[in-house]
Amino acid sequence: MSGDLCLYWNTNTMISKHKLNNKTNLEWYKKQSNKMIIQALKQGKSFDKIRESCIIYCNVFNWRRKDNKKVSAEDHFYFLNCLLFLIKIGLYDEEDKLHCFYRKKHKH
Repeated sequence: MSGDLCLYWNTNTMISKHKLNNKTNLEWYKKQSNKMIIQALKQGKSFDKIRESCIIYCNVFNWRRKDNKKVSAEDHFYFLNCLLFLIKIGLYDEEDKLHCFYRKKHKH
């Protein structure tokens, strides 16, 4: 099933969007976020430092998007990973920060 994963930060304005399909569904994105966090922990970063870094990154990303500054696809993916981590640890509610919109299949 295809669609879009839409992400929100401090406003009701969508600031990032990622494709959903049979391979890259919400669970796949969550697994990627987990891998990023595990890698950071293995590198010796503390849980508190990772949380703080993710909050700062999300705020800067939000500012850059609102100010129409250039952001790369990698920036969008890192924002997604940070946001999913912050949701996982209970800092934010999933329902407030992301929405999955699926496209209906058209019959021909």
